[in-house]
Amino acid sequence: MFNVEFSNEANLEYISIWEYIAKDNLFFANEVLNRIDSSIETILMFPMIWKEIDKGIRMIVEPIYKYKIVYEVRIDTIYVLSIFKYKNTW
Repeated sequence: MFNVEFSNEANLEYISIWEYIAKDNLFFANEVLNRIDSSIETILMFPMIWKEIDKGIRMIVEPIYKYKIVYEVRIDTIYVLSIFKYKNTW
């Protein structure tokens, strides 16, 4: 079983996402964070199957709102490094 820890940067990004959206729509802000949390739960179940973007650093894209979650697996801990909006370039 894995634990989850957020870097200071990821924690600030998580809060900022909610604050930015909540200015206009509190319900939607909560929905976005629930989707991010759901993606983190998926990481906990299958930590090694998501795309490796650097040695030991992986990422998952939340499928509905397209937030990118960058993380590292450290022994028994999933360390969330960053959370930000994913934008396709195509």
